[in-house]
Amino acid sequence: MLIKDRDAKDEGIEQLRALLSLKLSSRKRFLIERELKTLCPGEDGGKNASHFINFYCADSPKWAIIHDLKLEHNGSATHIDHLLINQFLDIYLFESKHYTYSLKITADGEFLVFDGFRYQSVTSPLEENEKRIQVLKQVLTDSKILPRRLGLPFKPRIKSFVLVSSKSNVLRPPLSIYDTSSVITAEYLIQKLLIQVEKLKRVFTRLRCLPKAINSNTLADFAGRLASMNNPTPIDYPRLFCPDGIGKPECMARSDEDAVDCCDYAI
Repeated sequence: MLIKDRDAKDEGIEQLRALLSLKLSSRKRFLIERELKTLCPGEDGGKNASHFINFYCADSPKWAIIHDLKLEHNGSATHIDHLLINQFLDIYLFESKHYTYSLKITADGEFLVFDGFRYQSVTSPLEENEKRIQVLKQVLTDSKILPRRLGLPFKPRIKSFVLVSSKSNVLRPPLSIYDTSSVITAEYLIQKLLIQVEKLKRVFTRLRCLPKAINSNTLADFAGRLASMNNPTPIDYPRLFCPDGIGKPECMARSDEDAVDCCDYAI
């Protein structure tokens, strides 16, 4: 069930393309180009994560899909690229990173993205996902929208993943040193989901009274209430990348160290 589709990106794309016409530091230009690829990943002939998720799960009554969910709660704000929720109230949170170049994850968890000339350090999407999970948990608890059974709310299980392009070469440390198993491609996600959906069907066939499951109507109602909390405040990209003002020397010649990592900015 597609509860909420992706938000329109036209205004943000226009702002980013205008920024690229300015004189920028190499790091800031890289970050703007990376954000532009995130907003319109299909331009290079690839398929974005929402395409794969919608294609395989939008018609299934056993899954609820929410794209581009922006939440604000008790002074905290976050932007969740994709949420998938099943009838067991397993909530899968996905951060979509369209890295079409090499991604290196070091043994101490640092994320480095190759810009064509050198590796650039970016905020860890795994750490950012942990922050997103905390905000989501607070929203679910305080809003009291969780389905209930015998007067008690269900306890959702929230798992997070980082989706990268199938074209991206991911260099990882050994799993025993640093766990990067949640960094996957959208195609691999669908392969896992399809297996999971089939397993779910078999479980329902054998155990129709499974106490932890909710029906499709309850799932749709819960996901709809969560999606209704979306606060669609657009990102002001010129202000984010050029806080000193468009066209001023401070904006055009700020050092690489001062550049904002927009792709990891929440709302």
